[in-house]
Amino acid sequence: MKNFLFILLFSLLIIPSLVDAQISVKFDADTTVVCEGYPLQFNDKSTGFNVFKWHWDFGDATTDSVQNPVHAFSAAGTYTVTLTASSRYLDDTSTATVSKINYIIVRKLPVPEFSYSDTMFLPSYLYYFKATVSNDDLLPYHYFWNFDQLQYIAGDTVEIHTFPKEGSFMVSLIVEAGAGCTDTITKTINVKDVLETPNIFSPNGDGQNDVFLVKSNGVNEFVLEIFNRWGAIVYSLTAKRLQWDGRSSAGVIMPPGTYFYHITSPDVKGYNKAGVIQLVK
Repeated sequence: MKNFLFILLFSLLIIPSLVDAQISVKFDADTTVVCEGYPLQFNDKSTGFNVFKWHWDFGDATTDSVQNPVHAFSAAGTYTVTLTASSRYLDDTSTATVSKINYIIVRKLPVPEFSYSDTMFLPSYLYYFKATVSNDDLLPYHYFWNFDQLQYIAGDTVEIHTFPKEGSFMVSLIVEAGAGCTDTITKTINVKDVLETPNIFSPNGDGQNDVFLVKSNGVNEFVLEIFNRWGAIVYSLTAKRLQWDGRSSAGVIMPPGTYFYHITSPDVKGYNKAGVIQLVK
């Protein structure tokens, strides 16, 4: 019985000193994707009795010895971060090291850009937007669009937006690459009913380019007048979608040659568009 009590007492005195001197080294950062120069907070999560010493290696030829350092990486790249920490219990010291491979991704500040075009689809001012990053590093980006100057909405590289009417509208795009890593671009979009006209068509019934088709939004009403080379009106149409099949207003097939078109609008103040169209067979 005395031997058992002696062993138990010895265990209570000796074993804790062996256990408590051990250290488990752990750490994290408040984020792992940042831009150049962004101050990044590192947090020591090591456990052990009386952790008293730290050595940080940030993988960019810089080190630190405080427990929870703040560090900013000056160049884009991927960095492995290493922490060596020590704990002490009585006269026993334990040291351990942990590395996180390619733990921090540092990116350049994105340079956003976007293009846009009128879809001329349905009777509406429906526009197509496409975002790009001129210094794209092939890593993911986050896109936030603002079409009404009220709020930004998370989106994608491609967005479609319908404007309520003709006029000038401010459109903004934010591109985010990580913490402290965003930039914005804003453009003024002049929304109007755009008319696109071809300069040649061949109404020969082969199913290809048979109609002089004026592409438009289909919102406003327009007047199309077709003149022959002597200045006589051969065809006239008032509609939101304009086209000419190569016949006169009386249904007579017009001969090949040069014709002139004139487009005006009772809806769009001051609108006046004219040009030349070649009718070929």
